[in-house]
Amino acid sequence: MSNIKDIKNPAPFYTLKDAAKELNRALEVDYYDAKKLLNMALVYDLQLYIFVRGWEGYAAYGEEMSEAWEEYADVDKHGGYTQLHFDMDATLEAIITARLNLALREGCLLEAKLELINELILRKNIIADSSLGIFFSNILDIQDSFTGNPKNLFLEVFKQQPSHELIHELGKCTLSADVIASVENINIAWIQLLKENRFFHHNTVTPPPVIDTTIEKKGEPAVFQAISRTDLLITHYQLSRIIEGSLKLRGRKVETIETLIEKQVQKPRGISPARERAKLAAKTLANYLWSQDRDNKIKIKEMAITVYAELSQTEHRIELPDQAISLKDWIKEVAPPYSREPGRTKEKYISSET
Repeated sequence: MSNIKDIKNPAPFYTLKDAAKELNRALEVDYYDAKKLLNMALVYDLQLYIFVRGWEGYAAYGEEMSEAWEEYADVDKHGGYTQLHFDMDATLEAIITARLNLALREGCLLEAKLELINELILRKNIIADSSLGIFFSNILDIQDSFTGNPKNLFLEVFKQQPSHELIHELGKCTLSADVIASVENINIAWIQLLKENRFFHHNTVTPPPVIDTTIEKKGEPAVFQAISRTDLLITHYQLSRIIEGSLKLRGRKVETIETLIEKQVQKPRGISPARERAKLAAKTLANYLWSQDRDNKIKIKEMAITVYAELSQTEHRIELPDQAISLKDWIKEVAPPYSREPGRTKEKYISSET
């Protein structure tokens, strides 16, 4: 059997369609396609990205400062929020925004959040405006597509000598050297691409801009992102994780023999009230999603994977079966006739142990 590591000059990232071909080749199967990879990303800790160049954006973040700084800048000691704290916020925001926009302008990968993946499972194309939420959780340097421990590009800015490009991006910002030296970590909560974009006229690639002349700001039309399933990418590292079978279920702890025995001892006879509530939640969610399926495209297997992923983020996760496909039995009562029609290809589902 061949392996993805056999490739002499691997690409840093692949479209989902190309990734599926590579998986089928490496594993000698005829199972994977783009839609299956999309569904897998909801259930497993599989990260997907889009490539962006020529956009501007901003990030919500949380900083971790040194103990010495925390003591020095203690709000109680200063009797409230002072100029010291304003200078800290201004320094952090200026540097993080500059680093983000430098990456967005030159080209980088944006990690897709589950909300975006879920939207693209339901619809092939979306226009990403503010009403749909924030869809990206971090930036990835393209050079880090081959590693499982990518650099925190935002933290590096505070720890290394800034490049000429970054200094130019910062302009005439007044920065606090004490703040820069005291930063120990930066955690990005989400990233949003700005609607207003100076660069879309000549340099913007994925996602392409959609100009809405009916919504204007500062006398200029608003610009949104048009995102489709084909824009989603998978890195070489994430692809190798599928081949090696190292994916884990999102939000679920790895079971050990001890925890399995403990569960078996504590398991009550009959169906517990908690399991009944989980089944009801599954049927309710599936019924709602099918009611929104205007094109009659969602098969029962796909719905089982989607519902499984959603319930994995709730209090019902403890009651879920080990495999998403098992939810078919939970939702079959509310499944419309078209969802039971056979699919185009023979399917095999990956268990949580692979």
